Amino acid sequence: MQSKFPLFSQVVLLQDIPLYNLKRGMTGIVVEYYPMPDSQEDGYSLEGLGVPQITIEVSAAQITSLKKWEKEMEILEKLDRLSFENLIDLETYLEKLLDQKRQDQLKAS
Repeated sequence: MQSKFPLFSQVVLLQDIPLYNLKRGMTGIVVEYYPMPDSQEDGYSLEGLGVPQITIEVSAAQITSLKKWEKEMEILEKLDRLSFENLIDLETYLEKLLDQKRQDQLKAS
């Protein structure tokens, strides 16, 4: 199985980790990858989260790539500037895109 996040790549926490006082949005570096069976989620060890000499273990669902995080934050800033009517239109368009993706996946399988 291939790692979703390559070693030494920068990632962002998607949720708080209270044990170490880590907050959503903090960045760290992937230093180890733990592939798991299909029924379980892969794991990663992170360093550089502001906790000296501590390596934090997380699941794949707890992190995302820095590039994806930055793009999502950029999009959220734009969403904040839209009117309610524009948000409804956008939601309709997003549903159309997701439906198309599902159809493409069904055709491919």
